[in-house]
Amino acid sequence: MRLAKRFLVAPLVALAVLAPNTSLTQAKSQVQASPAAVIVGPGQILANSKGLALYTFALDKPNVSNCSGACAKFWPPLTVPASAKVPATMSGIAGKFGEIMRKDGTEQVTYDKAPLYTFLEDKDSGDLYGEGLYASGGYWWAVVVSRSAMPGSSS
Repeated sequence: MRLAKRFLVAPLVALAVLAPNTSLTQAKSQVQASPAAVIVGPGQILANSKGLALYTFALDKPNVSNCSGACAKFWPPLTVPASAKVPATMSGIAGKFGEIMRKDGTEQVTYDKAPLYTFLEDKDSGDLYGEGLYASGGYWWAVVVSRSAMPGSSS
């Protein structure tokens, strides 16, 4: 499965939102013009700063990653430096962000307590080759985010 190569970059420690109605060129100009993420509609895919989709693993528990070793080679965790503090919220996105300590000592980013990963086969923004795959003993799902009420909106 492949989505159109479109996304919006968000200012949350290397995260973006894949949005179906904004071109890459528009997204880059919006990022330069404004640090806030623009949410075009509900049900967009969370992505890293390269526009690669972020996934959750069905076998993970809240704030606990069950993907390491060979699993993590195919599903690299989204990590941040130990000194980094991930903002808990991001304008326009419902849900909370955080980080957990992995068994190897690295800090992994979470969304609503679910550890986040990329997929080795996704090469370009819009790729969703990991969506719905059964691997490492469980299913993998792209993270769909909901739109939250923006300040001054009537949602």
